Amino acid sequence: MITQPPTAPQYPTSQRESGPGRGPYVVAGLILVVGIASFVFFLLSRLNGLTDELIQVVVPGEQDLTLSEPGNYTIFHEHRSVVGNRVYSSGAPLSGLLCSLTSNATGEPIALTPVSSSSHYDVGGRSGNSVFEFQIVEPGSYHFSARYPGGEQGPATVLAVGHGFMKKILMTVFPAIGIMFGTMALSAGIIVATFLKRRRAKLPQGQTRG
Repeated sequence: MITQPPTAPQYPTSQRESGPGRGPYVVAGLILVVGIASFVFFLLSRLNGLTDELIQVVVPGEQDLTLSEPGNYTIFHEHRSVVGNRVYSSGAPLSGLLCSLTSNATGEPIALTPVSSSSHYDVGGRSGNSVFEFQIVEPGSYHFSARYPGGEQGPATVLAVGHGFMKKILMTVFPAIGIMFGTMALSAGIIVATFLKRRRAKLPQGQTRG
């Protein structure tokens, strides 16, 4: 009597392989949410810290500035600003304000020149546009003055002095963008990989889809 070897049981395709569940989709979503939260927290915390480095001067008025590094500095007009517990808002550009900077050590004036390229920031309730730039060779104390000609009265506003401020902003923004796009790429990779595995698992055995 001849007997046939037992054959492997045949199961419906859905019982052969179910593929990954929907758990990876949830993980991808959580990674994206954490990435967005990290992007916002990193950006806002760093940018708010950068604006604190700016030296604010309420004008018309004068003030001694302690400039601790040699190099190029920028003077911004903060048309929306907060100094102490007082809010300043000036929608119109400055008109006729005379600004000067003098070294307290030597008494020599420091040339203030219009900016070669305009820059702008809007962070933490403060919004400013670059108006002047200057260069110092020696760190030290400098006297800054800003008056309207002839002692005329004009609107009080805020000027802010910073060293390499816009460069620091860019060095903060680019890593934050990297965090955001890296998170998006990781989430997208998990979603695509999971989708392809689930699709292959649903195909009949021995059949592939291009």
